[in-house]
Amino acid sequence: MEDRGKKFEPGKDQTSEKIIVHLAYPLWRKHTLIAVARAKELQDDGADVLVTYCDSRGGTCAVNYCGSRVTCHICRNNARQTAEDAGLKTMPLRLPPADSSTDPQPPWHELKDLAEGVQSGVTTTFRQLQGDSSRNMLVRGIKKRYYRTTLKLLQSMKSVLKRTRPDRIEVFNGRHACSRFCLIAARAEGIGFNTLEVTTRIKPIVFQGHTAHDRLKIQQRMLTHPADFKVAQEYFEGRRRPTANKYAKKHAAAFEPPRSDGFRKKVSIFLSSQDEFESLGLEWKSPFPDYASVIDQACREYPEYLFCIRFHPNQADMASDITTPFAGVRSLPNTVVYYPTDTANTYTLIEWSDVVVTFGSTVTLEACWMGKPTIMLGPSFFDQLDISYNPSSSGEFLRLLGQELVPKSPQNAARVANFEVFDFDPMRYVDHNGKTLVPNGIRIYRPWLTRIARTSENVFCRMVKTCAWLSTKYRRRAA
Repeated sequence: MEDRGKKFEPGKDQTSEKIIVHLAYPLWRKHTLIAVARAKELQDDGADVLVTYCDSRGGTCAVNYCGSRVTCHICRNNARQTAEDAGLKTMPLRLPPADSSTDPQPPWHELKDLAEGVQSGVTTTFRQLQGDSSRNMLVRGIKKRYYRTTLKLLQSMKSVLKRTRPDRIEVFNGRHACSRFCLIAARAEGIGFNTLEVTTRIKPIVFQGHTAHDRLKIQQRMLTHPADFKVAQEYFEGRRRPTANKYAKKHAAAFEPPRSDGFRKKVSIFLSSQDEFESLGLEWKSPFPDYASVIDQACREYPEYLFCIRFHPNQADMASDITTPFAGVRSLPNTVVYYPTDTANTYTLIEWSDVVVTFGSTVTLEACWMGKPTIMLGPSFFDQLDISYNPSSSGEFLRLLGQELVPKSPQNAARVANFEVFDFDPMRYVDHNGKTLVPNGIRIYRPWLTRIARTSENVFCRMVKTCAWLSTKYRRRAA
């Protein structure tokens, strides 16, 4: 076993690059593995690395929504021991007391950014849209406690940055408040940052100077890849197999699209999970936020078209009511609606269609690759790639539907496929066993304890989610 790391000495002179790596989610295995592997590799390469971790004693966060003091103890102990067993220096982010006035209140724009990170985590976990979560007393209380915890972490991180003056800070993800406060602090102190993530194939990737949700930077990276059509063909064929795409398991092989006799054009519309896009923040705000009204308008505008509306299977797990708004659409004579639990086959629908409409999902890529003219509504990771027609308003969308559109070139769809297959940043201390990440020379401290903490947290979150679903259902009936 390697020697334990020594405690960080803020006043010690260092000529090497100083880097802080924050362990934001110690109870989540892949997050911890990537962060510790990255920190150790940076240290091996000569950097002066400091690993920070939360020192809360009962705070609410994305891995401890119930605010359990036991979970907090396991979490901070796991973070410290895992990092020190890897030979890394550690420093706890000690939370100031609630009445502490030693640190100035952050400016309004930082508080707003932090609140957005809180909402991002809550939306992702409880699958409830912001309006619904604001009306739910239980979720509203969780958000307040989560905000208080991360506000203290922000103040503590700013204090650490002022004392240590690192050259850069690195953290996993950067979207939830648990990790976003690191980026807020870095910007406030004029310090650079990187974010760590895993790819869709569960391999490590480092984003230099931006988050994993900066769609413009991500698309620039996608465009650096070659348009290798052989690789792309294998990639898109793989997505149709249940072993490679979990949603393909819900695609019925015997599915038959509706008969289109008497209709001039066939249009399939693929919805995305509203909570996934809402959780990405204001930079992802769409001019088409109300799926139902946009689709209703299109179906009424073109009664000679047959529209098939396909809910994403992932929407079945949402606590918010997303189906009732489509009652009017479903009653129209030129529409067929497939709800999240209905049997359908996405690829059969694409092949059946004359035009494909998406709300930013990967179906956009697949439809382009399959040679279908595609209209994409709202922002996505593909909106700068010229693989679809991207209207900026409902009026422009309706005008496009009335035109004879030609398919876009599949060149950039092929580049995205190559990005998905080949783009990752290998790390010395983690390997991939064909299914998931495995440690290579590092170890997570007492992983069985983290599993216990996560199990109890998952039970709590399921209870909250069930209450949120029942609350939404009650309000719908009352209305």
